[in-house]
Amino acid sequence: MVSEQTLLQGSWYALEQAGRLLRSAVALFESGDPSTAVAVAMFGREELGRSRILRVLAQQVKAGGELSAAAVKKSCDEHVTKQVAAALGTTLRINAPSQLAKAARARFDNERGSQAWQQASDTIHAAIEAKRKRDPHSRHEARVRGLYVDLDSAGTAWTRPAELDAEAARLELEDAIGDYSLERDRLREEVLLQNFPEMARARATMRPSPVLPAPVWPAHGL
Repeated sequence: MVSEQTLLQGSWYALEQAGRLLRSAVALFESGDPSTAVAVAMFGREELGRSRILRVLAQQVKAGGELSAAAVKKSCDEHVTKQVAAALGTTLRINAPSQLAKAARARFDNERGSQAWQQASDTIHAAIEAKRKRDPHSRHEARVRGLYVDLDSAGTAWTRPAELDAEAARLELEDAIGDYSLERDRLREEVLLQNFPEMARARATMRPSPVLPAPVWPAHGL
């Protein structure tokens, strides 16, 4: 059976790897390869998800559960499952003209609590929830699109990673780095022992201690 400490150590290693992959993704983007950058960034997201999944499993073991090595590996097998676990926030980008842009403007223009304000808020919250559910699958598909040439659904043309839009790639990288940054900040040195004592104790036994890379953000454009 896998111990709580082993699972927490794995959580540290996975988070460290997430940071390494995201830094590599930015380097690829800056070198002029946005499609491969997206693919590597999505792998980084998956490692962030793995880190969080392993922490949940560690809590289960601490509560008396038992997990085999095979069960732990199975819990981290699915790409979309790891993408779900890695989503710490939802970024909603509003472009005019659109219903969402109108709702954002109405929320700003109307008094808080008014019927118009509430209707606009409901529209925005619904859009956020829809995107939250859609994001893990979209990110898995982005990883695939960034790596492979594939036939389109009509069977008449090919999708090519080389044609991926650089601005869309940059936004994917920014969102991935943002979620990694949130998790890294939660586990920062000055609050680790107070807020996450189990993680602190696990790290203390690791030689060498994992190093969580500082976030590096892509430049605007290529």
